[in-house]
Order: sequence, then structure tokens, then C-alpha cells
Amino acid sequence: MKIARAIATSSALAPLLLAGLVGPALANGVGDLYIASPAGVLEVRVSTSTVVSTISLLPAPQSLAFTPDGKTLYVGSGGAHLTPIDIETLGVGDAIATPGPVTALAFPAGQILVGTMPLRRTLAFVTVHGNNVVESAELPGPGNLIAGDRRDPRVAVAEAGASWLDVVDPATSTAKKTTVAGEIRALAIDRQNGGALVATANPDALVRVDLTTLTATWTVPLPDTPVAVAALASTAIVAGGSDLWAVGQKKATALATTRDAVVSMAASDEGSVLHVAEAGAVEVFDDLGKLQRTLELGADRGPFALAAVPAGSSLYLGHGAPQTAAPAVGTPGALVTQKPPPTGTFVDTAKDVAGYPPLQGAAAVGLAILIGYWLIARWYDKRLKQGS
Repeated sequence: MKIARAIATSSALAPLLLAGLVGPALANGVGDLYIASPAGVLEVRVSTSTVVSTISLLPAPQSLAFTPDGKTLYVGSGGAHLTPIDIETLGVGDAIATPGPVTALAFPAGQILVGTMPLRRTLAFVTVHGNNVVESAELPGPGNLIAGDRRDPRVAVAEAGASWLDVVDPATSTAKKTTVAGEIRALAIDRQNGGALVATANPDALVRVDLTTLTATWTVPLPDTPVAVAALASTAIVAGGSDLWAVGQKKATALATTRDAVVSMAASDEGSVLHVAEAGAVEVFDDLGKLQRTLELGADRGPFALAAVPAGSSLYLGHGAPQTAAPAVGTPGALVTQKPPPTGTFVDTAKDVAGYPPLQGAAAVGLAILIGYWLIARWYDKRLKQGS
């Protein structure tokens, strides 16, 4: 009886202990794409085509950037401040004042967030620990385009419609300038090889610029004027109107056609999934151009910008372990989905929660606690018997 009571007590305590160990981190077990929209920041689970949470912000968010560890999402709303969101709790932190209005954000490797301030023709460097803000030296023009990747410590900065390109190292506050032929329309970082992907008009082309030497390593003509560019693990993707092209070192190949004109694009962290923002929806493609999901949002939640969590897409991870290296060119990876997206059931949620790493670790600790209580109870009963 005494053993039974002890085990019962420990069983009652175990869920509380588990809850304390897991804590608010369960909020981060569902979202892998975050969307800046008129309604606020939308947390989306791509594999179930579900908007899990909406973080209301005023003014409406316009730009997003994750810290490299994925724990904090920084939001710009076009004003002279930035807002941090704790992804584990979805709590909104205190606004961080900047010297001027910030229009675009990027977070490279390191601890410094970078924001463009076109009205001041400078950049804002925000150190995440302490939220210390430093203003850069003046840029060649009012930079309003920026690209960064958590694998590289540098960012590429440009002015839409101009031809100058600055490669900036936030850790040292140094910048190197070059120019490209044409009017720059969009930027991305080549995630594997230390390059900037620069989409231009007049001529319509994609130029790869080495971030160290600032030389153009290749230039590929495009079929039409580009509006966005993203870097998958296997290829660069350029959007023009509602057309998507896969661009390599020699040519641009038609990849897919979107439902509406492209607003912006974001690659998933492992580089096998492409998220395409359009009016009122986000379409999700694999690296072969096959449509995998359509996230219907509506006009009141139309996407301005996208940010993928630095942990891989739920659509990709649901089909296999994340890759440690980029797949070979032409390899579709583990993303193969022909069935329509599930609607999200209790069973799906239970599977997601059970597979969440912090919960798995906490369950192991909880089991160890139960075994410990049982051993103590047995020892205590033996002591009582010996004393009677």
C-alpha cells in the first residue's frame, strides 16, 4: 500500500515536472514559416497548411528576420524601431529604437541584426544581447535591398534600380563596393559558396558576385524582368511576374508558374522547399517545381514578407531526417507529396508533440523520476518492516 501511494504521488507529480521542463517551448513545435501580413505575424505549419497563431502588431509588419538559432524573430514595421518576438512563448518584447525608419532586415552568421535605413542612407546594426544599436557609415545610395544567410557573416546591400552593391561585415563595420551591369531588382545569398545572387533589369539577368573578391563569377540572361530571387540548395530560383526559373551557371530553365504575381520568396533552411508569397496566399514548391501546398490567407492577411525558421521545413522534415550537406544538383531530396494537405487532427497534433525533441528529453527525465520514487518507496517499506 505504501509503495502504491508513493508511486501514485510520483505519477501525479510527473506531469507537473514534465510541464516545467518543457515549459513554453511547445509553442515552437508547430511553426516553421512566419508571414508578415496586415493582420500581424502569422505562424504557419506548412505540412498541415495551418495558421497556428497570429501575433498582432501595429503598425502592420513589413519585414522579418530570424536570429541564426531560430529563437527570436525580429520584425520591422517601416518605422524607427524593431520588435523582437520570442518564438518559444510568442511573447512580444520591447521595441528597439533605431536611428531612422527600417525598411528591410537580414541576419547573417553572428550576433548582429542588420536593417536598411534608406532615408539616412545607412544601416542599423543591432546586437541581440543588450539590443545595442550602431549606425553604419554612409552607403553609396539609399539602400533598400538586403540579403543575408545564417551560414555567412556578411550581408549584401543594394538600392532598387541602381547598379551598386555593397558587401558588409557587421562584426567589423566594414563594407566593400562593386557595381553590376543593369538595375538591381532583388538579392539573395548563395548559401553554399559565399556569393551574392543579384537579379537585374536592363539587362534582365541573374549575376553571381563572389562576396570576397567582388567579381562576377557568372551571368545568366533571364526570359523576363525579375522581381525576386531565392537560393535553394540545388539551384537559384528567380521569379518574374508569375513565372519561376531555375538558374544555374549557364542558363535559366522554366520551373513553375504561380497562381498570381510573385510578391516575395523565401527558401526553407535546408534548401529543398520554396515559399512564394502572392496576393492572399503562399504557394509552396519543391526544388523540381512541383506545387506541394497552397496556404490560403485571404486579402486581409495578404503576405508582405516571409521568414523560414532555421530548422528546416515541416514539409521536408516530415519525410525524412534533415540533410547535413546540400543535395546534388537535380536531386529532389526527401520532399515528395502528391496527396492533398491534411486538415490537422488530434492524432496529427499528438504526433507532432510526441516528436518534439524537448518533450522527448523531458519524458526521459520524467521516467527517471518515477523509477527513483519507486526505489525510494521500496527502501522505505523495508526500513519500516525491519523496525516493526
